[in-house]
Amino acid sequence: MRIEAVREATPELHAALARLLPQLNPTLPVPDMARLERLLADPDVTLLVAKDGDEVVGTTTVIVYTTPFWIKARLDEVVVDASARGKGVGEALVKAALEVGREHGAQVAELQSGRGPRRDAAHRLYERLGFRVRDSDVLRIVL
Repeated sequence: MRIEAVREATPELHAALARLLPQLNPTLPVPDMARLERLLADPDVTLLVAKDGDEVVGTTTVIVYTTPFWIKARLDEVVVDASARGKGVGEALVKAALEVGREHGAQVAELQSGRGPRRDAAHRLYERLGFRVRDSDVLRIVL
């Protein structure tokens, strides 16, 4: 298994994300090719994939941005295919994402994860890697 930064939006990448992302959130639409191209063109974003041979078995997105206090790395949409869970794929993805953050000068890394029994393994992984739950609320508005 290897972790790669994606450089090009391809039909194969689109198909892999169409299979993976609904496993994280089945209510959201899969991004189209135009969205993937925009994502990959953003210099502050790195899309990582985990590959087992030629098959994409996991993905995450790393966004590095600057605030008045910090340079932050945000990990979004960390997802591992159900068939590959428990094999170190998630850990390898998160570690690679943290390295991307470090390479871009990030001082802290953050991620958001849902709650409940189906997210327990992910939470254990994040905490084992050093993440801590913050005493804060995430507020959101859809624009």
